[in-house]
Amino acid sequence: MILSQQQLTLLLNAFYELGEQTITVKHPSSEIGELFRIDLADPASSTVSVTTGAASYEERLEVMERKYGSQLRDELPNRPAYVKSFVASGLADIRNRDEVDKIINRYGYQDLQAGHPPRYAGFDTNLLPWRMHDTLSVDPEHYSDEAGRTPVNGYTLPAGVDEELRISYRYGKNAMEAEQLAAVLGSEFERLTGQPTQDNRETRLGLREYRRLRETRPHDIVASERGDKAIIDGCMEYYQDEPTGVILFSNDYGFIDEARDRKIPAVHVDFDVDVRQKLTGTWEQIATLLYVFAITFGVVILPKVTLYGVWESKSVQHWRREQLDIDARSAKIESLLNRDKPIIEAYRDIR
Repeated sequence: MILSQQQLTLLLNAFYELGEQTITVKHPSSEIGELFRIDLADPASSTVSVTTGAASYEERLEVMERKYGSQLRDELPNRPAYVKSFVASGLADIRNRDEVDKIINRYGYQDLQAGHPPRYAGFDTNLLPWRMHDTLSVDPEHYSDEAGRTPVNGYTLPAGVDEELRISYRYGKNAMEAEQLAAVLGSEFERLTGQPTQDNRETRLGLREYRRLRETRPHDIVASERGDKAIIDGCMEYYQDEPTGVILFSNDYGFIDEARDRKIPAVHVDFDVDVRQKLTGTWEQIATLLYVFAITFGVVILPKVTLYGVWESKSVQHWRREQLDIDARSAKIESLLNRDKPIIEAYRDIR
């Protein structure tokens, strides 16, 4: 069964209906094992227990590399990506929240009715996979102050970032065949034939975010080549004759230094080296976490259900619609999903 990221709350509801309120999320390989555990309660407030912290996860990566080589390790998310996945869900926060908020408060929240020029947010390539418009609480569709002013008024989308995100290949000189992955990580990985490698799956997440912002939010497409300097130069040239301003965000200090040297407001987005053991959030945030983990790992296993982030016939449309392939190993789970999915889809169609 194909479910979108937004429809994954149906899966959580099915578990809840069956009285299975504790859900373990595991990697198919026993050498990696359990990643986190969901304790379903109120849809507005449930708990995620991070049973494998980032330090422990990295130790397992090192063991895998010693046993099977660097090629295999490259097919698994690295430690920073592991932490960023929790941040992307909204269950964990960035490390320098106060610094980021200070910059946004200083340059954002423009009073357009008073004649202030709009201010747009621009994200470096390294941040786009991690849902920064939501993570940083800047999206004008969802965040505003008491006066109705939004943190930013839209987004700056450099063409160079788009180009960097569109570089995605399944097979390269360092890629492992799906059969080799299956031999080490589990038979589930046989279904990854022809699909993007791990780093390229992260890139696909970023590409989807770039296109979501382009399709649904006010934006400027800024002409630029690839590379930090070219992207910053493009923003500088575009806005020097425009009333609109930009705030740039990056996880790269070099990018930030370059932007500030050009007098462009910019802030480094910093991530913790680990996440707290107990996280609390909504079912929607937990669904996002499941989606991001399924994509970055390729496959994750829940009780009675296997979530495939990629599979042999995954198409461009599946990526665009943010869909996973759900292998329900339980007839009861499958029945509940078959019951509820048409209701959600009908509601979506009439909105």
